[in-house]
Amino acid sequence: MIIKNDKIMIRKMQDETHDYQLMAKWLTDDKVLEFYEGRDNPFPLERIIEAYKPQVMGDDPVIPCLVYYDKLPIGYIQYCLLDDLSENDRQTYCLNETNNVYAIDLFIGETNYWNQGIGTKILSTLVNYLFAELHAEKIVIDPHVRNTRAIRCYEKCGFEKVKILPKHELHEGKYQDSWLMVRDRNKSLN
Repeated sequence: MIIKNDKIMIRKMQDETHDYQLMAKWLTDDKVLEFYEGRDNPFPLERIIEAYKPQVMGDDPVIPCLVYYDKLPIGYIQYCLLDDLSENDRQTYCLNETNNVYAIDLFIGETNYWNQGIGTKILSTLVNYLFAELHAEKIVIDPHVRNTRAIRCYEKCGFEKVKILPKHELHEGKYQDSWLMVRDRNKSLN
């Protein structure tokens, strides 16, 4: 699977050392970990393989992808169909139904590419793919409330804040609040 848009290319992670090494490079970088996973929770190569190989091999519903910008690997994006959510999780995510609802998550691992609008291009590329090719009805994402750069990016891509998810994710030793943000298929961008 390859998704392309201008200088952006998204491809599914492969069961190859190089892909795992890229992830380990990014998920041991304190600047990245400050916003993704936590600086107290690095992922060296062995842990990357343990965590991501089931996804790469298709044994997990999450689809892990690497992101390239101008032919250089710069980050990670994943998506997952939420058809099998429990009733409790559907309530958490304000979903009456989960038919064709996807969750996404992403980070730019090469920090010199931050603050250039590239995250918005990456996210728009995946959102367009999910709506056009996979017929998503709704897409959800749940950034930490203090990750204002990510929240601005998501808002530029049409995501709207729905509600605070209190103490949603353990991050650096403390459960952090997150925003539930949603993009509906039928809602056009302004």
